[in-house]
Amino acid sequence: MSQTEQHPPAAAWLEAEINGCAQRFEVEPERAVRIGRSDTNSIVVVDHLTSRNHAMLQFLNPESVLITDLGSSNGTWVNGGRITAPRALRDGDCITIGSHEFLFRREVNGAPDPEAEDDELAATNVQFARKLITVLVIDIRDYTGLAQRIDAEKLTQVAGTLFRDAGKMLHDRGAWAQKYIGDAMMAIWLHKAHGPEPGEIISLLGSVQKLLTVVSALEEQFGLDAPVRIGCGINSGWASVGNVGSIAAADYTAMGDVVNMAFRLESATRQVDCDLLAGKETMDFLLKFDEARSRFHEQVVKLKGYEQPVAAWGLRFGELGDVLKAADSMRTLEVSDRTGIYYPPRI
Repeated sequence: MSQTEQHPPAAAWLEAEINGCAQRFEVEPERAVRIGRSDTNSIVVVDHLTSRNHAMLQFLNPESVLITDLGSSNGTWVNGGRITAPRALRDGDCITIGSHEFLFRREVNGAPDPEAEDDELAATNVQFARKLITVLVIDIRDYTGLAQRIDAEKLTQVAGTLFRDAGKMLHDRGAWAQKYIGDAMMAIWLHKAHGPEPGEIISLLGSVQKLLTVVSALEEQFGLDAPVRIGCGINSGWASVGNVGSIAAADYTAMGDVVNMAFRLESATRQVDCDLLAGKETMDFLLKFDEARSRFHEQVVKLKGYEQPVAAWGLRFGELGDVLKAADSMRTLEVSDRTGIYYPPRI
């Protein structure tokens, strides 16, 4: 029996007074709680002493909740002391962020309180966990050609607008973390150990469709001589997730072959003349839908760095709407309170 099965996660939450109102914010095992001034955070604090992305709370395991400072300017304080490394919280701890105070509360459910972590190095080392994830990689097609046709200032504006608007949309649709690598963007969704919840992969494809709307608006917005085009790779599997940056500059991401293959799948879309390529583990779920079977076409592709060709499933963006409509007609979509992922009634 796994540790999670032996001890269900303890209930945890934050209590605070914000804008004169007492509020309670749940801390759930499947999703990190981010606090900061930016409206992309789980808890938005309008305070000039608070950084845009200030701090994060997340379950390390069913018994422990960690708080991590995300490189904020004024620091994150617990019980009057500034934290310099991820720290395990105890019931009753007082967290200070800017001019706001949060009271951490939890019900232990029979499990012992976590020991206070005095060893900063040890606290940092426990930031990794093995999780089942789905990775979405988006790349701007012919970025070099675009850079040659427009000046550097406009290119920066185009890429910045795309990544900003796409990033907000992906966050709203449940992406756990995002990274920007040159002209590419990666988003990560976390799943439960037994596999994606019904609708999670379909909802992720809905995110791609929303992303196409963001991309299509760039041509008119910036007076470009041609549409901006993108390619996508999607892959699911197990990875190590956590903070791979320094304490001063946290970098929350995932590491493992599942991530590398997602990037390689995106690159391989050019080989097979499609817009999106999905890996086998992702398709194991999608092929339950008849419309996905008919629209996704199995390919054998040679991926850079892999000795043997691999099976992948390709799709044109023009066919994506049909897959989503068919999936929507087969089931009732709803908001999942446990995962925080939004499954819209109409995609």
